[in-house]
Amino acid sequence: MKMKSIPADNLISLIVRNASQMPGEDAIREKRFGIWMPMTWAGFEANIRRFALGLVALGFRKGQNLLIIGDNKPEWIIAEFGAMAAGGIPTGAYPDSLPEEIRYLVTYSESTILVLRDQEQADKIISIWEQIKATVRAVIVWDSRGMSHYYRQYPFFMRFEDVTETGMGMEGEGGRDYLAKRAADIDSKGPAIMLTTSGTTARPKLSVLSHENLLFASESYGKVVRMNRGDELLSAAPLAWIGEQLYNVVRFLTVGAHYNFPEETETLRKDLVELQPYYFGGTPAVWELIISTIQAAMDNADFFKRSCYRLAMKTAMKQTEAQLAGSKPGILTAIVGPLSDFFVLRPLKNKVGLGRVKMAVTGGGAISPEVFKYFKALGIDLRQVFGQSECSGIATTHSGDDVRPETVGVPIPGVLVKISEAGEILVKGKNTHLGYYKNEKATREGYTPEGFLKTGDTGYFGEDGHLYVFDRAKDVMTLADGTRFAPQDLETRLKFSPYIHEAIVCGAGMPFVVAVVSIDLENVGNWAKKRGMSFTTIQDLSQRPEVYALIRQEIEAICRRFPANIRIRRFAILIKTLHPDDGELTRT
Repeated sequence: MKMKSIPADNLISLIVRNASQMPGEDAIREKRFGIWMPMTWAGFEANIRRFALGLVALGFRKGQNLLIIGDNKPEWIIAEFGAMAAGGIPTGAYPDSLPEEIRYLVTYSESTILVLRDQEQADKIISIWEQIKATVRAVIVWDSRGMSHYYRQYPFFMRFEDVTETGMGMEGEGGRDYLAKRAADIDSKGPAIMLTTSGTTARPKLSVLSHENLLFASESYGKVVRMNRGDELLSAAPLAWIGEQLYNVVRFLTVGAHYNFPEETETLRKDLVELQPYYFGGTPAVWELIISTIQAAMDNADFFKRSCYRLAMKTAMKQTEAQLAGSKPGILTAIVGPLSDFFVLRPLKNKVGLGRVKMAVTGGGAISPEVFKYFKALGIDLRQVFGQSECSGIATTHSGDDVRPETVGVPIPGVLVKISEAGEILVKGKNTHLGYYKNEKATREGYTPEGFLKTGDTGYFGEDGHLYVFDRAKDVMTLADGTRFAPQDLETRLKFSPYIHEAIVCGAGMPFVVAVVSIDLENVGNWAKKRGMSFTTIQDLSQRPEVYALIRQEIEAICRRFPANIRIRRFAILIKTLHPDDGELTRT
């Protein structure tokens, strides 16, 4: 089948097109045993084709669902596209999901095939097998190290390579054209993938996105973020998150970029430095972690390096403030700026792996303006994105040179965004999802009569045309005196401190605002050691009077920029780190 007969209106058609037009070029790379191992577009297409045929041999049929659980690896997206090609719908679970969370997703999604990374995930499945065995046909594992006895003891487990080998055996019967034939038959308006919605107070829903949804969002995103064939991307955020799917997976297909996978989640920082990607996207937590790492390293550096860094950042911040205000920096700043950038900031960017980044994206939550300005000062062209699974991960973003730290930019081309009378942000366009899986009531309630998606976030448009996000509508709080405030704004600014890992701000019905924070164990630990303080656990360290004084100083400094009536008056330090497993945070 010739390429021109295949419409490029679905994700499988893009894979077939790329394999035809650049078969010998690298599509993806995975770091294994310290070496970046490439897979060409032809090899990528072949692996997807064989896995899809293997699924068909297992009885996987059109309209059935497949759940993937594991860290970011090539097998994750091979399984994703293999399921699509076989006519099914893939969905993903976060790798740190608890067994009960997986059981819920398996049951809710009605998945008949599960694809796992390794023994860790296999043990979770064994613990819930009695509850899911009635619907699950097979459990496929791509990393079988230490699992030989599993295959003997539990017949439902299968090796990933066995599935692809079965598919390879089916290629002789016209199977080599399988992907091309399927690409021509796929309805672009039909389901492509299901992704979980975020939330800690209720079970997540599954948002069903079409090929048209994803490709439209990617095309609109591409008009703002110019990406080229052969550009280097790094898979850093979970593949179960819409952000990673949009920023990297769909974009790498549409432009023919190189999609790189780290050796392990634990080696991500090292692999980032080694690869030096051209584009990098992450949640606010990722950017906060990078800043925390830099600031902690500088605090522990010798006097000369620390002084050079502080001078360079002070100068760069003045330049950034002037740029954002539309003015020119002072003469001294203009002279010192290029020197400090060349001798201090450029080497620093290389050291954290952002030396070649042309553009960076943050999404999945609110980011502090201080974090945003920090990276702009560092020379990173950071852009904010506002979106959620229900609108394919994007509705607004910063465009061109019109970048403002306090906003999430302007609507992307082809998307309408407006504010309801109640202040809720509403979105309409080809990026809005098909609905929630098996939940028509929630789907109906999620749209206005005019067809606008209700995001659940409150905000407003400024005179500059930018969207300002206030907070989730349900999270906005009112003090006893009637003062309304957004906890999210305070929380994001608190997390800019290298010593604060997470923060929860409260105050509904109270006379003043209070906060509960968890410390950054590594940074506070280093701070304590430099002062000769000994400690054993985070519980021990967090309750020291010296640490309380440190956190109080940080909170007071941060709150000075807020009106007096919404400043934090009291706070407590947790004796543990907040974690998604305890329902305290979302996984993004």
